[in-house]
Parts: sequence; C-alpha cells; structure tokens
Amino acid sequence: MKGTMKAVRCEGFGGRHRLVSDQPFPQPGPGEVLVRVDASGICAADRAMWDATGPWALNFPFTPGHEFTGTVVELDAQAAQATGLKPGDRAIAELNVTTGDDFYRQRGAYHLTDHMQVLGATLDGGWAEYMIYPAGAVIHKVPDGLSNKAACYTEPLANAIHGVQRADIQFDDVVVISGAGPIGMGMVQAAALKTPRKVILINPGAAKRAAALTLGADLAFAPDDPQLAEALGDLTQGRGADVFLEASGQTSAFEQGLQIVRKGARLVVFGVYKSPASIDLNIFGEFKELDIRGGHLAPFTYETALDLMARGKIDGDASVTHVYPLEDFEAALTHKPEPGELQIKVMLDPTL
Repeated sequence: MKGTMKAVRCEGFGGRHRLVSDQPFPQPGPGEVLVRVDASGICAADRAMWDATGPWALNFPFTPGHEFTGTVVELDAQAAQATGLKPGDRAIAELNVTTGDDFYRQRGAYHLTDHMQVLGATLDGGWAEYMIYPAGAVIHKVPDGLSNKAACYTEPLANAIHGVQRADIQFDDVVVISGAGPIGMGMVQAAALKTPRKVILINPGAAKRAAALTLGADLAFAPDDPQLAEALGDLTQGRGADVFLEASGQTSAFEQGLQIVRKGARLVVFGVYKSPASIDLNIFGEFKELDIRGGHLAPFTYETALDLMARGKIDGDASVTHVYPLEDFEAALTHKPEPGELQIKVMLDPTL
C-alpha cells in the first residue's frame, strides 16, 4: 500500500504535538505486521509527554500511542508463521520490543531488559490510521466477540494484573488499592478475582469510587475519610491492611499506605511519580518489617487480560469512558472531567 495517512506526531515535550495528514504510509519489512489501528488509548505517560513532566529522554519526532488494537492488513510468510495471524485478524502487540540475550531475558524478565524499543515512544505507535508491529514483537490475537474498546484496554489491564500478581493476595487478606485510573480500576477487578476478604479502594473522586463498587470493590473511601481507618480497624482488629497497591502516582498516597498497613504487610508501588517522597525509613524495618515490591509493565499478562475479558470475568468496556476521533487528540489529552463525571480511560478512534 502506498500513499499517506493521518497521524499525530510528537515533535517535542510540552504541547509540541500536531496532526498531519501526509504521514507516509508505513511499509512492512520482513517479519513485520501492518495493521489498521482500530483504537488507541491515552495513558498518563502520554499526558506527561504533553505537559513535559515525564522522566524520559526520547528522540523526536515520533507517533505516540502504546495502548492499541488493530486489524491485520498485510504480513509476509515469516510474520504469519511467527504470529499465527492472517489478514483480517485483530491483534495487539506488546509495547516493548526486546532484543538480545542479556541477564534479564535469560531469567524471563524481558520487561526489565535495557535492550528494547518502545512502540509509541522510540517506535511509531497507535495514534495513527495505520502502524507496524515490528518483527520480534510479542503479538496477541484479539478474541472474537471482544470489542475494540475492551481490546484497547488490554495494556493497562495487563499492567494491573501484574501488580496484583506481585501482591501475592491470599483468601483472608484485606486489600487496599489507591488510585482509580485505568490501572487502579483494573487492579480492583483483578484483585476481586483473587477472592480476598475485602477489596477497598481509596480515591478522591466520588464517581470513580461509585464505579469501583460496581466492578469488585467492597468498600471505597476518599483519602481523608475518617471512616477508612474505622473500617480497617474493624476488619483487622486494629492491625491494618494486609496488602496495599499504589496506582495513583501520588507520593502522599504511598505515605498513607505506610500508615494503614499492618506489620509484615505487602506494598506494591505501581505509580509513576513526579516528585520524591519524604519517608522515615524506620517504618520499613524497625517498626513494621514491610515487604515493598515494585511493579513495572506487564510481563506475561497480556494473554491473561484478553482471556479474562473474553470470559466476562473483567469488564474492559466499563473502563473506557471517553472516545474521540484522531483529529481531536488535543481535546482528548487535556479534557478535565466535570464534577461528578466519570473519566477512566480516554481512547482515540482513527476510524471516526
């Protein structure tokens, strides 16, 4: 296929994005898959690129968008054999395309390798009418019957599932999740599937708290609600929560987590933070002997996310609350919800 297409190009951080209508049509090379983009999400990282608050150094220009789903248009025999795909199939590529055989990949931690390209950052992503899934990308077929909205939610949900797996949730645990963005809301649903004693959400927005209660949370509180401490005290005989997952990206939320967990609790830190936290390290060891675990990306969890949504165990559509055409990417990036408005995942649909 020849010609040009519409795409959003990031030419620098700090609002330096623009829509172009003459971007050269991507040409697949050996082992690559050309897809028509059906939907592409907007992540907090994309907003950090827009307002220049992210911690990354990237080369410009590039097409953003690392949460996407597409329909296969063209692939060669090598790509077909490697992926099992054919034209007309819907498919998702994991955002990190790793190479080499370093320490991390040898141990299955491919998401931690330094040898990678990133779709939507170092490689062109999904804020376009078409994109390339590179040779070597980990590609997953979208199950029949799963909507494009739900498929677009796969990447943040896969992150959420990885965080829940890191938390090692047990049947009798009282689990607290801080933050109700796309990853936090995915954690609510995934944690509920582990059937702990209680799943509690902390989030300032009432609309998100109400939504969480329909998606698996047993209780939901604002961070400053005094009933949170009362509920935890009643549930745990005053010990504190067994598990705390931080997905808000607010250092104050992590600091709150340190206060409300019991001795020996497990804390998973999955947010991206714009400022450092000031913490008394004695609480980690001397006072509580806490198990602090980081969470990063979504190794081996894309298939799980797709399967859970396909089986109706997780509602992917519920978390995609806003859809914009590609031309309105700036409005989508900068939209601030009105009081009482539910905004979780914002999505671009290049087909509109």
